[in-house]
Amino acid sequence: MKLRLIALPILAAGGFALTSIAVARFNTAPKTGLEPVAPPSIPFPDRVAGVGIIEPSSETIQIGAQVGGVVTRVFVEEGARVEAGAPLVEIDPRDADARIATARATVETVRAQASAAAARADAAKARIAELKVKPRAEDVAESLAVVEARRASVADARGRLDRLIRVTDRGTTANEQPTLEAAVAIAVAQLAEAEAKLVRVKAGAYPEEMAVAEGDARAAAADAAAAQAQLGVAESQLRETEVAREILVVRAPIAGTVLKLDAHVGEYKATGPNSTALLRLGDISTLHVRTDIDELDSWRFDRAGKAVATIRGGSRMQVSLRFVRVVPDVQPKKTLTGENAERIDTRVMQVIYAVEHPPAFLQPGMLVDVAVAAKPAAATQP
Repeated sequence: MKLRLIALPILAAGGFALTSIAVARFNTAPKTGLEPVAPPSIPFPDRVAGVGIIEPSSETIQIGAQVGGVVTRVFVEEGARVEAGAPLVEIDPRDADARIATARATVETVRAQASAAAARADAAKARIAELKVKPRAEDVAESLAVVEARRASVADARGRLDRLIRVTDRGTTANEQPTLEAAVAIAVAQLAEAEAKLVRVKAGAYPEEMAVAEGDARAAAADAAAAQAQLGVAESQLRETEVAREILVVRAPIAGTVLKLDAHVGEYKATGPNSTALLRLGDISTLHVRTDIDELDSWRFDRAGKAVATIRGGSRMQVSLRFVRVVPDVQPKKTLTGENAERIDTRVMQVIYAVEHPPAFLQPGMLVDVAVAAKPAAATQP
C-alpha cells in the first residue's frame, strides 16, 4: 500500500516531464537552408533564349585506333595537355616488330644482289668501250716492239749458225749445229707469232667479239634492272611494315587536353563502327558554347546581338559570349530543360559562341542558359 502511494506520484511526474519535452520539440522553429539565390537579371529587354553546352573550341574529338589489339602502353592521363603528334596509346607491337626485322633482312639481301648485278653491268659496258677504242696506239707500239725484238732474235740465231757452218775445223763444236738450227727455228716461230699478234692488234675488235660483248651487256643490264625492281619491292614492303608499326601508336591529331581516358593497359580495343573510343581530346584553351535556339525563335535571332551565358548552380554567374558561327543544319532538339511547357518535338538551330573570360570551374559538358539580344522590332517586320 505504501509502495503504491510512492510510485504513482513518481510516474505522474515522469509523464509530465516527457509531455513537456515533446511539446517543446514540436514548438521549435524548423531549421532552414541557405536562402535561394535570385537569378541574375538579363540585360536585354527583348531576347532570344536557348540552352547551351560547354565544349572545347576544337569540339570533342573521339580518338580511336586504326587496328584492334591489346593496349600495352598509355602515355597520358586525364587532364594532361598534349601537343600535336604526341603519343597517346600504344597497341601491342610485337608482331609488327617481327615483320619489320624480316623485311629489313630481305632488303639487305636484295640490295647486295642488286649491287652485284650493277657491277656486272658496269663491267660489260666497260668491255664494250674497250672494244670500240681498238686498235689503241699503245697496243700497236707494244706489238711492233715485240716484232722487232723477235726479228733481232732471228738474226742473232742465224748469224751464230752461219758462223758455225763457215768454220772448217769445228773440233769440239761439231755437235753444236743442231742446237743452233733449233734456236733459229724457235726464233722464227716467235717472230711469226709476234707478227700475227701485231696484225690482230691493228685489226681491232672483230664483229663477232663485239656482238658477244653487246649481248653480255644487254643480259647484265636486264639482270641489274630486275634486281633493282626487286629491291624497290622489298623496300616498299619494308615501308609497309613500318607504317603498320607506326599506326599502332595512336597520336594526338591536335594540341589539346585529354578530357576522358577509356584505355587501360591490358584491355583489348576493337575497331569499327561499334567500338568505343580510346580517349576524348579537345582544345580547351578557348571554350565554346553550342547553343540550341528553338526554330520558332530563329527569325528573331540576331548574329550581331550581344549574348550572355548564365552558369547554372548556386553562383548564377553570367559571362559574356562572342559570336563564332551558325551551324548550317537545323537538328532535332536533344538538350531538354525539364520545364513542363517544353516541347520535345521541335527542331533547333545551333549557334556557336566563344566564352570570354570563363571562370576556372567552367568545364566541357556543363549546361548554361544563353540569352541573345533579339533583332529590333522594326527589323522583324515584313
